[in-house]
Order: sequence, then C-alpha cells, then structure tokens
Amino acid sequence: MKQQSIRKSRVRPNSDGRREQIVDAALKVMISDGVYHATTRKIAEAAGVNVATLHYHFHDKEEIIFSAMEVLASGYRRVLKERFSQPQSLHERIGDLLRFIWSEIEKARGEQLVLQEMTLYVLRVPYAEHLAANKESEIKSLYSECLMAASDVGEGDEARIGELTNFIYACFVGILNQWLATHDAPLAEKATADLIEAARAMAANRLGLGAR
Repeated sequence: MKQQSIRKSRVRPNSDGRREQIVDAALKVMISDGVYHATTRKIAEAAGVNVATLHYHFHDKEEIIFSAMEVLASGYRRVLKERFSQPQSLHERIGDLLRFIWSEIEKARGEQLVLQEMTLYVLRVPYAEHLAANKESEIKSLYSECLMAASDVGEGDEARIGELTNFIYACFVGILNQWLATHDAPLAEKATADLIEAARAMAANRLGLGAR
C-alpha cells in the first residue's frame, strides 16, 4: 500500500496568526501533558479556538506536530546564528558549540522531552514516520552549518564536517536521554566535556581538521 504523506493545509490569507497561535498552544499542551495526550481538542482549548477552527488551519495532529518541529528548528537556528556570529577556529567552535547546546538543553527540559516524544509518536504513524528522519536531519544541519562557519574550515571540508557532526549528534542524543532519565546535571556536564575532547581529537587526528 502506498504510504500517505503529511497533508499540509494551505495557509489561509485571513488567518490573523491563528496557525502560530495554535502551534504555540500545542507546544504548551505537549510540554504539560505529553505528546500522546495532547489531543486536538485540548490544543484547541489552549489556543482559545474551537475544534472546527483548528481543523480549518490544520488537517490533523500530525500536521500540527510537523509545524511545531519547524518552529522549534527555526528558533534553534536563530539562536545559534546570533550566538556564533564571530570568527572562531574549529577547535574553539567545537568546545563553545557543545557547551552552548548543553546550556540550552538544560534550560528547557520540557521542550527536549517533547522533541523526543515527537520522534517516537510519529514513528508509530505510518504516513508520518518520515518526520522523525526529517527532525534528525534538520538538527544535524544546524550543528553542521555552525561548524562549517569556523574560520579554518572550507567548502571542500563539507563531507568531513558531516562525519564529525553525525558523531557529535549521536553522542549528544545519548547524553540528553541519560539526563532526561536521571536529572543528573553534573554527569551530563562531564559527558559533554568528554565529548568535546573526543570531537576535537576526531577532527584533528582522523579528519585532519582544526588541530588548534
């Protein structure tokens, strides 16, 4: 059977920010109640609209999740762009980027938990499971773009930076999940410091990038 893709509703010209209002409410409901318990009725109530209005702007819960992922990714991209606007070597960028990512994670535990729940939720929906891969790809691209902007990295280094990014991201997922389960911040900080050391060593010794 051919898999159905997420149907994206046409943005209504007279929406007056309703879509943004609904997505913002959805994130709040998902943080408080969890993704699985965030029904369209609950989201509509939190947004101050009726269910019919919600479905006027979004086909279903999966489309709302898709839009919420886009909103979160856009926010992360903006924050990283503002934070890393000055030139740095790759060696410096790896350390500052990973410490900054951890600090942002620690400030928004509920948001991070929702992102993990979103991944598991869409994997259970046959026509929406591709959203999980999209989310992984989008977040890795944020890391990769930030590392590619280091002063000693060039366009020809894109493949090697991609390999480094995948290593960093995979390790950070483990750190994040451990912290979500244990609430042990010192352990997560130590793991982040170890990851910085390992990522710098990988860049310099295996990939030939950013020795100092």
